[in-house]
Amino acid sequence: MSEEAERWKEKYLQLAERQEQLDARWEQRVDLLRRSLVRSSLAVEGADPAVERCLQQMREVLRDGDLDDGLGQLVPRLEKAVLDSERHRQERAVQLTEALHRLVSQLLGMSVPAELRKPLKRFAKDLDQRATRLRELPLLLGELSVLQGQVLNLQGLSAPQQSGFLKRLFGGRDSQSAAPLETALPAAASAPAVAVEAEAVVVGETAVASTVTEPSVVTTLPEPANEEQQAVEPVVSAVEPEADEPVADPELPPAAEPLPQEAAYALPDSPEPAFSVVAERVEATLSSLLDSLHLPEQHQPQLQTLRARIQQGLNWYELVPVLDDLAMLMIAFSDQGQRDFENYLQTLNERLTAMQENLLAAHQGHVEGRDAAQALDAELREQVGGLQHSMREATDLNSLKRVVEARLDGLLDTVDNYRRQRSEQEQKLGERLQQLVSRVGSLEQAARGLRGHLEEQRQKALQDPLTGLPNRAAWNERLDLEFARWQRYGGDLLLAVLDVDHFKRVNDGYGHLAGDRVLKIIGTELQKRLRKTDFIARFGGEEFVVLLPNTPYEAGRQLMETLRESIGSCPFHFKGERVAITLSAGLTAFVIGDTAERAFERADRALYRAKDSGRNRVEPA
Repeated sequence: MSEEAERWKEKYLQLAERQEQLDARWEQRVDLLRRSLVRSSLAVEGADPAVERCLQQMREVLRDGDLDDGLGQLVPRLEKAVLDSERHRQERAVQLTEALHRLVSQLLGMSVPAELRKPLKRFAKDLDQRATRLRELPLLLGELSVLQGQVLNLQGLSAPQQSGFLKRLFGGRDSQSAAPLETALPAAASAPAVAVEAEAVVVGETAVASTVTEPSVVTTLPEPANEEQQAVEPVVSAVEPEADEPVADPELPPAAEPLPQEAAYALPDSPEPAFSVVAERVEATLSSLLDSLHLPEQHQPQLQTLRARIQQGLNWYELVPVLDDLAMLMIAFSDQGQRDFENYLQTLNERLTAMQENLLAAHQGHVEGRDAAQALDAELREQVGGLQHSMREATDLNSLKRVVEARLDGLLDTVDNYRRQRSEQEQKLGERLQQLVSRVGSLEQAARGLRGHLEEQRQKALQDPLTGLPNRAAWNERLDLEFARWQRYGGDLLLAVLDVDHFKRVNDGYGHLAGDRVLKIIGTELQKRLRKTDFIARFGGEEFVVLLPNTPYEAGRQLMETLRESIGSCPFHFKGERVAITLSAGLTAFVIGDTAERAFERADRALYRAKDSGRNRVEPA
């Protein structure tokens, strides 16, 4: 067997072994995915009968191994069942919210003192927003139970322990028990029957199923676990009026909402919001991402289908498959860019090869022209030499005349042949040069397009996606430029490092969405107060850096104070409550012998001194 055959045999064996390893790894992953699906289906048993039936069928399909046909038919029915379950859950949440509103209205309709009217109004104001989150329902019911007990106690009523619906649901620890709900609220006796279904309200892993059909008939429910009672206690203390809190007059209107100009500084509500809260932002982000994708024709139908699904509205269950499809399009987009670049390189190689062939042909034409000129010179010399020889050999005038005419005709034929060959070579050379010019022009056009695309991608790579400010890479590039300019021309060059005070508290207390909102607003506020010649970038996290060319130190310090004060005066608020956000900064000036790293270290140390000195201040280096 030849060496080439041995090499191909070895290559085949290696590929076969690699394929076997890939098949084994794929089988392991399929088995892991199968076990994960089975465990996940067991974890949600009891949530919804239709969903449970679909999950039971899924376990059977996974057990039988019919993944292609079985899952292909089952997954659409499972998606529909999950969406129906979510819709029913939302409807039940709306019904429960309306029932709680009616209870609060009945309590407010009684002669309630001001110290209880304010917590009831606050409870009613936050009810719609909090009731959309399942984990808030036990806390809401606990708060309402406590408020109800306080109202009924003030009315001078008494009843056996845990006689009211909410008290029966959550139990009570106070020695004094609240009167029954049907006794304390006479208005409810004539009201229509209120049915509140909470079959799918899941707290931890326990589903609470309850139905209230008549105000006068209360279904006895088991007391909650100690953990739930402990979870209610902080809420109870939170709704009690503080000693130094001014008591609102029951005749006065409720507190005013934030002014329109302050709405831009409102922080998002919850670190884990319901999808309806973030749906608009998610859909807008996905739509803008789709708009930025320039996919080939074969992927346009998938792109349009995905865009239509996003425009029709999403929920938590539809978001995952949409993101999967978007990931596939992103991979296709990335592969398309790679293929476009490879095609460009291949086209460039082909055109360079054609240019080389044309240049070789032009060189060959030049060589042929030179050979033709040498052949003409040799032939002319031969004809002239023959003419001279004939003239010496001629014996009379007529023979000399005939010889001269023959030699002259030969010379003319030689010149004509040379001229014809020269003309053909020049024509061929002109055509090749024209092709060469055309290909060079198309190559330059393609190169310009590629340079524009690369510049566009470069600009995107230099921008911080959250704040829209230049990022750290752009900062390093601009710092090197300004530092080189300062070294060459001199003048003043200032560098400042700014940091948001106690930013971790914002993230921990109000959520990361609120933290992102704070960084966006701060970036906008800082940028609009700087000159066009100044440069600001997000250095990382909650830290910003500023370059101030041609700025005296005192003017730069005043500018930093202005920036600090502007951020401190921004009306950040969360659910109507003022949130104080401040900045600390360190400022330094470049001096002779400095390096960019040394100046940055000075400004950074000054920032730490500002933090140690109480924050919300500008510290000179």
